[in-house]
Amino acid sequence: MLTTERGLPIRLKFSQRAFSRAPQDLAQDLLALCQLSSKRAQVAHRRELAERGFSSEVVRGFDLTTEEELAAAEAALRGDDDEDPPASWMRSV
Repeated sequence: MLTTERGLPIRLKFSQRAFSRAPQDLAQDLLALCQLSSKRAQVAHRRELAERGFSSEVVRGFDLTTEEELAAAEAALRGDDDEDPPASWMRSV
């Protein structure tokens, strides 16, 4: 998937298996991936501004996603949750 910095999809590629899923589930996953892509682009833009010498106050004024916010969003998408133990310690093999 390729998106703009705002998370708007430019190019999508679906596997055949994706079309066997419920449309609502597919749409929710697509939206989550677009939002994550937007956050990644904003973090990259934030880094670029810092490298170009913009002050932290100016960069903060753009209200771009931070590294911490990106890490939290990636963990949420993966389902990582350090606060709650897993419902089961068993896993499929």
